[in-house]
Amino acid sequence: MKSFEIRSARSKDIPQIGEVGLASWKRGIGPHVPQVAHETMSKASFTDFASARLDQIVVAVKEDRVLGFAATEHADNFITDLWIDPDYESSGLGTALAEEAERRIAARGYHTAEISVLIQNERALGLYHHMRYEDVREATKFDEDLKCEITYIRLRKHLPFYAEEIA
Repeated sequence: MKSFEIRSARSKDIPQIGEVGLASWKRGIGPHVPQVAHETMSKASFTDFASARLDQIVVAVKEDRVLGFAATEHADNFITDLWIDPDYESSGLGTALAEEAERRIAARGYHTAEISVLIQNERALGLYHHMRYEDVREATKFDEDLKCEITYIRLRKHLPFYAEEIA
């Protein structure tokens, strides 16, 4: 039995989304990027994102505390964000949030979901492979936000359900 609720984000969640996003970024991405990238990331990076795209974010909450969130920034089939409070990793939150994002993607009429992950983030990559995401391509690019080059893997999953089944 899961001890958290998955729901659409609300404006009152924005400050906690910022805290969770930054803590998760520091744990999952921070060790793999140069210091210049750390200087560009802050709680505001995540709160500004959440404020602008609240309708595209789902949160995992327990007693009104945000434990993690997922987002499809452009309302398409690409999961742009999946961040879990480090204290709640390995509790099923990542899977539950990704599955809810997939359901919403299918409701938009897409038959696949996609996500990218920093190649060095083995924990996240393992989760996506466990969830049956398949590697599509590996690429290196200069990330304007982080001010450094990153190497990532793009992954794709064929969704086992379609919009008419979940509408």
